[in-house]
Amino acid sequence: MDGKKSKQLKPGMSPEARITKLRLAYFWIHPPKRAITGGGHDGRKRRRNKEKSNPIEKTLVDHLGFYIIDLSTREFIHRHGSGSRILNSNKIAELKNASFEGLSFLERLDLRNNLISTIEPGAFWGLSTLKRLDLANNRIGCLNADIFKGLPALVRLNLSGNLFSSLPQGTFANLFALKSLEFQTDYLLCDCNLLWMLRWIKAKNITVRETKCSYPKSLQGQPIPAVRAEQLTCDSPLELPSFYMTPSHRQVVFEGDSLPFQCMASYIDQDMQVLWYQDGRIVETDESQGIFVQKNMIHNCSLIASALTISNIQAGSTGNWGCRVQSRRGNNSRTVDIVVLESSAQYCPMDRVINNKGDFREIFLMRSHVELPVTGMRE
Repeated sequence: MDGKKSKQLKPGMSPEARITKLRLAYFWIHPPKRAITGGGHDGRKRRRNKEKSNPIEKTLVDHLGFYIIDLSTREFIHRHGSGSRILNSNKIAELKNASFEGLSFLERLDLRNNLISTIEPGAFWGLSTLKRLDLANNRIGCLNADIFKGLPALVRLNLSGNLFSSLPQGTFANLFALKSLEFQTDYLLCDCNLLWMLRWIKAKNITVRETKCSYPKSLQGQPIPAVRAEQLTCDSPLELPSFYMTPSHRQVVFEGDSLPFQCMASYIDQDMQVLWYQDGRIVETDESQGIFVQKNMIHNCSLIASALTISNIQAGSTGNWGCRVQSRRGNNSRTVDIVVLESSAQYCPMDRVINNKGDFREIFLMRSHVELPVTGMRE
């Protein structure tokens, strides 16, 4: 700083004190009314580049995380002349309690296209004049009424492009001024769990924008306001917005190898569970056989998962293996065949093949030809 010694931020300093010192440092180097030379297109380009690479902005984020903004409030108002905050495409992963404390002047907050998967209750506390909130295209799976506390003036909310397949009853109970809502996702399941939403929309006269059912197939593409209450059922068959097992192709392995599997499905009912089977028989953890099962892990309120590891594979592992998702409305399964070769089996050098079905190695045995997915083979 032109030869002057800068003051260091002390480790035990409170967040408020850190904000004050960093803001003073920012304005000492960049007074609000300081003009950037040049005009026209080139001048605007230089201003944009300066804003992107500003070291003080980076310092603010590095020292205090997302608790504070990357520009001071005063400088932001000077630049934009309004109560808007644009934080889209910033790789923000979580919003902690009181993340926006002290920004009560904001009327619009844009958090699109980040990596947000966690929003703590009270994250928006203090935004008493906020009218528009955009959380589209993040990784949000868990939502509840406590998340939206402190937003009495919010009129428009966009939750599209996230991971949830449903919304718990009462999610928007604290948004008394809400008039417009978007919540389109690739996993949106229009079933009995959304009945409350249909009734709430009509009772509060909420405008639902650009939101259509993704599942079940019978309602796919249907705008939410056009869906009738009698169409929102939780009857069988079980239709899951997301369900996959990896690896998903035939596995050819040698005796003594280890083979891991993972099964994940949309978490749509609290009674859901994932079970593993071999040739129709249920598989449980059996250390003596080298079989280990991790059951029913819930991820981000949106997925249920289970893992199976078959270690020290023997000839008896040859067969059809699969995971089954069970719930009160039915079952759904994914399976894969495992072929176990003797460790003494002779084979030619492997050729690698990459196509639209995956990444494989081809093994030529003495009397046969098989394809091995990379995950289940020996080098």
